[in-house]
This record gives sequence, C-alpha cells and structure tokens, in this order.
Amino acid sequence: MIAKMRAAVLLVLVFLCAACASTDIQNNRLDRIEGMDELRGQALSLVNQARREAGAPPLRLDPTLTAAAQAHAEDMARRGFYGHRSPERKDVADRYKAKGGNLWEIIGENISTCLNCGADAEQVRKFQTGWMRSPGHKRNILDSRFDRFGFGIAQTGSKVYAVQTFVRPREY
Repeated sequence: MIAKMRAAVLLVLVFLCAACASTDIQNNRLDRIEGMDELRGQALSLVNQARREAGAPPLRLDPTLTAAAQAHAEDMARRGFYGHRSPERKDVADRYKAKGGNLWEIIGENISTCLNCGADAEQVRKFQTGWMRSPGHKRNILDSRFDRFGFGIAQTGSKVYAVQTFVRPREY
C-alpha cells in the first residue's frame, strides 16, 4: 500500500514538474534594422499626432524607456515568445528599472508583432493603426498622465516585434 502511495505521489510530482516547465525558448538571430533613429522618431510623431488630436500633451522620447522597450522587443524576437511578461515573469517596470529608470507615478506598455513583414516605416504606421483600434492600447497612447515615451523594434526573419513604453517618473 505504501509503495502504491509513493508511486502515486511521484506520478503527481512528475506531472506538476512537467506543467511548471517553461516552454522551449528559442535562440533566434536578430536581423539588423536600418534607420532605427528614424523609426523611433516616426513612432513618437504618430503617437504625438494622436495625442494632439485627442487634446493630450505631447510625449518626449526618453532614452531609458527606449532602452527598456528595445530590450523587450529583442528578447521576444530572440527567444520566440510574445507577452508583456518575460518567461522569467519580468514586466515593463522591471525592464525600466534594469535600464536605470527611477520610481514612477504610472508606467505602461504596448506590444505588437507581425509575420511576413519588415521593420520599416510602413510597418511602424501599421502597428500604430492597430494599437489605436484596440481600446487598451489606445488608452495608453492617449493617457495624459504619461509624459515620456520609448520605442523598440526587433526582427528575426519575417517576424517583427514592436514595443511602445510610457512613463511619468515620480517627482521627489
């Protein structure tokens, strides 16, 4: 009887361990993206145009926030996952802090991906259009509490990942 119970417990543990195991993480090669500064400028311009039309103040490009956005876009592309949380459960706040960001009043993130596309100006416009059609993403773009913006984009093969980040740092 004890042997059967031990076997049953062992079987349950095996199933639990299998369920907890992370999905296979890839090691994709990142493609070089030409004109990264221009793409970031375009992303900021599109966001600020939408904010202007909605009566919200413009955002300014923030290097720390941009570094966090770029790191997340590259991480998703390289390892082949898609989500606001990394496989290690790190989120936008963790990425912002890891790149040197301070405390914040509010922080947010939009992500998107496309297949059979390229990391170019046309695709940046398509990402923006998609985000503006989504109530939650649009809310981040137009939220007047944000005052800074970051943008990252990464490509592996024919798959592109884009990340918009938003913050209002805490004033001391």
